Amino acid sequence: MAKQSTKKNDKKKDKKLTTKNVSKVIQKKVPKKLVKKVQPKKTVLAKKKVVVKKTQKKLVVKAVPVKKVVPKKAKVAPAKKQVSKKQNAKEQKVDKQSKSKVLKPVTPKADATPKVPGKFAAYTLDQYQAYLKAIKDWSSKTNQEIKDNLRKNLQSMTGNKDELLNKIADGIVLGSIPRCPHCFGGRPKFNQATGSYFCVGYRDDTDFKFCNKVITSLDRTPWQV
Repeated sequence: MAKQSTKKNDKKKDKKLTTKNVSKVIQKKVPKKLVKKVQPKKTVLAKKKVVVKKTQKKLVVKAVPVKKVVPKKAKVAPAKKQVSKKQNAKEQKVDKQSKSKVLKPVTPKADATPKVPGKFAAYTLDQYQAYLKAIKDWSSKTNQEIKDNLRKNLQSMTGNKDELLNKIADGIVLGSIPRCPHCFGGRPKFNQATGSYFCVGYRDDTDFKFCNKVITSLDRTPWQV
């Protein structure tokens, strides 16, 4: 009897253990169900439909006055003048003659005689040509050679090559310019357009003495080449 009771007790223990193990496994595998909170739905008020009543406009048709159409009178074309055969023949001859004549352009005759430009109006034509020849001859010279010749004739030696050539060509044509008859120290400058002379003055040892005189004519001495 004692053995049977022990066996029963052992079986009961085994059943309890198995039930506990199974419950643990089930608890691990099966997660707890999440319970969602159900929020009450908001009640939305239905919008009322606004019905716009369309008003039909009454069309008023105005009666258009009918204009009376007056038929235009047909214009009568003037009768053509009868032209004789002789007049037609004359007109044809005149047309042919006018077509045959072609006006040629008139070319103005070139003035062969050379003229002195206004810038050198103080020179005669021969003097102006001699002036151009002197510039051509001395343009191949150096500035120092031109200055040496100007110094020989007691003329000013200032300026660039164009100014030096102008001085030496003017001296060769008209002669060397003397001292000013008013201040007796300055060397007047010749105006090639008017033919007059103008003296600015001259420099003394320390000061510059102004003259500012206009001289109509001077006696020049022959140029020494």
